[in-house]
Amino acid sequence: MDRQEALDRVSKPEHSEEFLKKEFEYVAHKLEMTTQELEEIFKGENKTFRDYKNKIEIINLGAKFMQKFGLERRLFR
Repeated sequence: MDRQEALDRVSKPEHSEEFLKKEFEYVAHKLEMTTQELEEIFKGENKTFRDYKNKIEIINLGAKFMQKFGLERRLFR
């Protein structure tokens, strides 16, 4: 497959709208939700770990402390 063939294939949907709708309903049923509830989640705001309570600042502080004293040699980016 060359680049143009791949671009042509990606530009078209792999499955029909009807099939995707049935799959969406199937997933909603498995999660014991209505399709409207699942749609609200899909259309909602994307979140990261920073949106939830966590201890990343303490972990970063401990890692910096250990690096300064030579106990930790990995590089964190």
